[in-house]
Amino acid sequence: MHQQKKTISQLLRSVTVSAAGKLTLVYLLLSVIWILIGDWAVYNFAGDNHNLLEKMQSFKGLLFVTISAVILYFLSNKFYMDLKLSNQKNEILEQSFAALNEAARSGIIDLNLVTETATINEKMKFFLPSSSSNVHNFINRYYERIHPDDKERVRHEYTDILRSQNDIWKTEYSLLASDNKYYHVVNSIYIVHDKETNQAIQLIGEIQDISRLRTLQANYYDQQLKHKQRLASSIIKAQENERNRWAEELHDNVSQLLSVANLYLSSIQLKQEENISMLYKAKEMVTEAQQEIRLLSASIKPPVFSLMTLSQSLDKLIADIIRVKKISFHIHTSDLDEEELDDQHKLLIYRIVQEQLNNIIKYADAAHIDISVSSNADTIHVRVSDDGKGFDPKEMNTGLGLRNIQTRLQLYKGQMKIESSPGNGCKLIVSFSSELSLA
Repeated sequence: MHQQKKTISQLLRSVTVSAAGKLTLVYLLLSVIWILIGDWAVYNFAGDNHNLLEKMQSFKGLLFVTISAVILYFLSNKFYMDLKLSNQKNEILEQSFAALNEAARSGIIDLNLVTETATINEKMKFFLPSSSSNVHNFINRYYERIHPDDKERVRHEYTDILRSQNDIWKTEYSLLASDNKYYHVVNSIYIVHDKETNQAIQLIGEIQDISRLRTLQANYYDQQLKHKQRLASSIIKAQENERNRWAEELHDNVSQLLSVANLYLSSIQLKQEENISMLYKAKEMVTEAQQEIRLLSASIKPPVFSLMTLSQSLDKLIADIIRVKKISFHIHTSDLDEEELDDQHKLLIYRIVQEQLNNIIKYADAAHIDISVSSNADTIHVRVSDDGKGFDPKEMNTGLGLRNIQTRLQLYKGQMKIESSPGNGCKLIVSFSSELSLA
């Protein structure tokens, strides 16, 4: 902007100098031509008549002055009109620059890299307070206002762009404004290079405040995340309701039918040894089926935390397993404050422990299992470890149960880690936030 104004002033001076030179040149040419042609014409016309010669010489002078005045008048008037038109154009340009400066929503910079002096507009003074539009030692003063987390990165980018032959530099960072608040800005800079040395000599560009845009984007992403969390929460609730329905069906219908069948088998009187053996075998199978159904029903039916605590629910889960499996347990929940948790948190802890116990029973061949549930600093920690045969985590195929746990953990910004190796058992470590809970 300053450079353009300077160019306009130089142009006006050149127009003025050019007009004066043209008038001088016209006057000199007219004088030479008049002297040469006028004297020749007078002497030829007057001949030897000295009186006529003197009169014609006097008339020639008056005629020269008159003709010169007329010619110079028209020329000077033309130059004046040209100059006036140039002044009008200059005023229009200056008004346009002033209007652009006022209308610009971005800070504008015109930096001379040789003198490190920049010309800035009014909007830029919001980010770099200055009483003048000309700012000396601009680079150092500007760096002081960049957020400490971005300062080194921007400095490296600036150094690299000057070393390169690129003409455009665009980057984002936080910038301290005159109200002592940091704003998220993007700078779009055009770099002018010297044609002979190819060195960067000037930076021209804008600093645009995009804080509101970034806030809107963050809010949009937050709304999207909350929508996904609500959707996942609804799916989980539907799964739990469906599990509860199947558990009741198994307990109330299938299990009752097996009980009646077992009763009938008990009332049958057989004398043949072979039939008696088959009858006992059938009763054992029915009894085993009843036990499996009870375990299955208990595993899929969600606990009712209004009737029992989380610790009691875990104790009952372990008791159901001990009835059919010879495994020792050690459970530690004394570091958990259940009053700080809602039912969704409790259910998540219960399902994590339950799923890992199912995996241990199916695959680990373990003799001892340690369970630890604790909470601190708004974070819940669940740890389940066993002394089973272990495995290589890299070769593990995540089952449906663990995938369901991972989906639930996403609602609470949770993380899950599995530590294991062949022959050294397995350790499941889970942590998640106790703050986020979607209704």
